[in-house]
Amino acid sequence: MQAAKTMFKELEEINARPEPFEFYTASDLWTDEHTSKQMLAFHLNGEVDVSSRKAAFIDRSVEWIASHFSVGSKTKIADFGCGPGLYATTLAQRQADVTGIDFSKRSIQYAREAAIRKNLSINYVHQNYLEFGFSIESSFSDVAGSSFNPETEEFAVVAKRLI
Repeated sequence: MQAAKTMFKELEEINARPEPFEFYTASDLWTDEHTSKQMLAFHLNGEVDVSSRKAAFIDRSVEWIASHFSVGSKTKIADFGCGPGLYATTLAQRQADVTGIDFSKRSIQYAREAAIRKNLSINYVHQNYLEFGFSIESSFSDVAGSSFNPETEEFAVVAKRLI
């Protein structure tokens, strides 16, 4: 776990924004009326890796998550950055108690409507999910459970909320 904590500290330092890029503006992609509409369309296109992963990868990820964590009726899952609920929906279909959190109003609205259409009880919250405190339990190179490798371009963590 110490290696993962060190990695995140190093990532913060490496990714410090030099002037004039010191201000974080990525949230504009999800909150601007026109841009958020386009981003949602990319999320929902299962054939491209733009806003979300391709549908085949999401399916593989959900299979790994469900298997690795024995997802069932007593499993509580928080999907941070849930977007339009692509993972939350499939995990809820496996009877998990899912909360999806995202700062995009448009994505949350879409996710809520999709859950209603599919008769799924998913709690969707419009909130900045970067404001929560967690401890890191384990690290992976992706959300399909690949062993952690610091050389990969992405990573996933399993975290528990600090009480």
